[in-house]
Amino acid sequence: MRQDNGFQWRKQLIWGLLFIGVGSAMLLDRAGLLELDLDLARLWHYWPVLLVITGLIQMIPPTSARFVINGLWKIFFAAWWYVSFEHLWGLDFSDTWPALIVASGLGMVLQPILAKELS
Repeated sequence: MRQDNGFQWRKQLIWGLLFIGVGSAMLLDRAGLLELDLDLARLWHYWPVLLVITGLIQMIPPTSARFVINGLWKIFFAAWWYVSFEHLWGLDFSDTWPALIVASGLGMVLQPILAKELS
């Protein structure tokens, strides 16, 4: 249970700091002290960054093997989605979906190894 409480604390801390930063930037923009180009359609392409943030939150100690695997999965999924959606390196969803199967298998293999290491 200690790990679950630590995770909740980290999650609340990181999201709180993120909201403070975004809100402060918006206030400074409204006050004319900072010029932001808030094109929401363009910003939408970067939503996988939120998954990376949540994945990193889960991996910050104290943690468990389950949290590390879930964090790695979120980071991988965000990277996969971004590469596929933006057609980086000429790849799209039809080319990259097998990577999801490989990542799932890696998660299954790493779980017992990490459980032994982190206990």
